[in-house]
Amino acid sequence: MDPIILYGSPFSLYSGRARSYFIKNGIDYREVAPVSRHYEDHVLPAAGGRRSMPTIEFADGSVIRDSVAIVDHFEQENGYGNSPQFPKQKIINLLLDVIGAEGMLRPAMHYRWHFKENEKLVRYQFEHITPIDPPWEFTVEGRFTRMHQASIDLGVPEEHYTLVESLYFNLVRKLDAHFENYPYLLGGKPSVADYGLIAPMYGHLSRDIKPLSILHEHGIWVLRWVERMNRPEPDVGEYDNPLQDYFEDGEIPDTLVDVLKQFAIDFVPETLAACDVTNEFLAAESPAVGSEVVRVSGFGTFTVKGDAMRASAQPFRFYLLKRAQDAYEKLNVSDRKDVTHLLERCDMLPLMSAKLTREIGRNNNLETWL
Repeated sequence: MDPIILYGSPFSLYSGRARSYFIKNGIDYREVAPVSRHYEDHVLPAAGGRRSMPTIEFADGSVIRDSVAIVDHFEQENGYGNSPQFPKQKIINLLLDVIGAEGMLRPAMHYRWHFKENEKLVRYQFEHITPIDPPWEFTVEGRFTRMHQASIDLGVPEEHYTLVESLYFNLVRKLDAHFENYPYLLGGKPSVADYGLIAPMYGHLSRDIKPLSILHEHGIWVLRWVERMNRPEPDVGEYDNPLQDYFEDGEIPDTLVDVLKQFAIDFVPETLAACDVTNEFLAAESPAVGSEVVRVSGFGTFTVKGDAMRASAQPFRFYLLKRAQDAYEKLNVSDRKDVTHLLERCDMLPLMSAKLTREIGRNNNLETWL
């Protein structure tokens, strides 16, 4: 059987999620840059016209665009083998998937675009994904300009550099304490949560020059997890009697609670602000059923450690978050009580009520309003 073609790049944030999933689940694939005539003429139209990485192509020519949809497809095929089913682990798995891929954009963008030592490597990488006859916004210079502005739009103007760096440094320390004891986020094997987190941690934060130096100095166990997530074997030689499965009895250790509390500092207030902004957008614009979901619905303002921040509100966050919310609402009374207590400990409970007034679905490889 021909391998799946993964249109992506090592430096692409979201490509890391799909690539790691393929590696850890033994899925045969070949990664190529999205720059060929075949990609332009056949893959891009089938991907809804959205030029984004990753996109995969099967031997029969069918296409799936977006790392979430790719993981969803194979999780359904393999019986949800990367999705723990104990109530607390199930909710935390889904939350960490959102937080990893959508809640770490600030440090990922800051450490790529605001340090000169990265520029040679990043420029080289963008040169190798420049499409055929590109419009200006997809040239190297066009991408550099857009990404610098995107960093500001995501809440990292110069006055917030110190805050973003402090939050990330504390996160690395807490992740390091967790991975010192456990190979993966939820125990002895990877989960969807790990694939969400590997997206920013591989593509940006462990390959670009500046953030890699932070892991070398302060996050050796995190760096080893990044390596582990990109190797087919368990790669757990430094652990004595490592777990083979998720934590017993569906528990969540204190080290992971500490990680979640650190994430909550900015993820929770940003999500609540983005929810309000997006609902205001929906009330004002009333987009047609079936129309493509906007990438940005406005700008939310929120407070982090006493500092007012402003960041673009991205509805896609709520497409993922709704999975955790739906799973939470389906719990029986006893399980919901346990999960509620855990979410309160993690400062995450407000996320369960941060809901849009419209749902988001998918059609023709695009997110659409329902």
